[in-house]
Amino acid sequence: MAEDSDGTAEPTGRALQREQTRRRVYEAALEAFRRDGVAAARIEDITQRAGVSRGTFYFHFPTKDDVLADLLRESQERICARLAALPAGAPVVDALRLVAEEMAAHWRADPQLLPEVGMVALRRTSAVLDDTARLHPAVGALVPRFRDAAARGEIAPTLPPEVLAQFFLVSLFVGALAWCAEPSAPLEFGLEGVVTFFTRAMRP
Repeated sequence: MAEDSDGTAEPTGRALQREQTRRRVYEAALEAFRRDGVAAARIEDITQRAGVSRGTFYFHFPTKDDVLADLLRESQERICARLAALPAGAPVVDALRLVAEEMAAHWRADPQLLPEVGMVALRRTSAVLDDTARLHPAVGALVPRFRDAAARGEIAPTLPPEVLAQFFLVSLFVGALAWCAEPSAPLEFGLEGVVTFFTRAMRP
């Protein structure tokens, strides 16, 4: 790694090339998943589209689940960035609404992949129950929001903030799944309903 003028590390030419290849494989895989479904998508089609060997695919993504995990991570990173920009003292409902809006913006065009990504998240969470915040950074980003809201008397402190954060995200996911089954109305409407229900349920 090289360093730029402010001392932060910059990728070397080889590392940059590796990342570009990984991105190309990732995008080709998502294209195949959307077209054929995850189970039916063929690694050969993905590698041909990306212009790489089969071994290169498995070097970057040992399984198809790893491609979907990257898609989930992108969604989580956007949610975390939006929450980080929200003022610390903002009402918790603002944080919840922001998460719902960002989730809708990310997934409204991917109703076929959202259930698949959700299953990957559930499988990996059940495999590492004590490391949920690492697997799902949005949980960790929501915890201080719930903790501060309880300290302000904004919500009833009946459940630990870690449980509330996970419960809220699961509730959003269930609402999004219902929308995937019949996406006749905008996803935003359904997720706003989850926020309203959740907020009322937490009132002191």
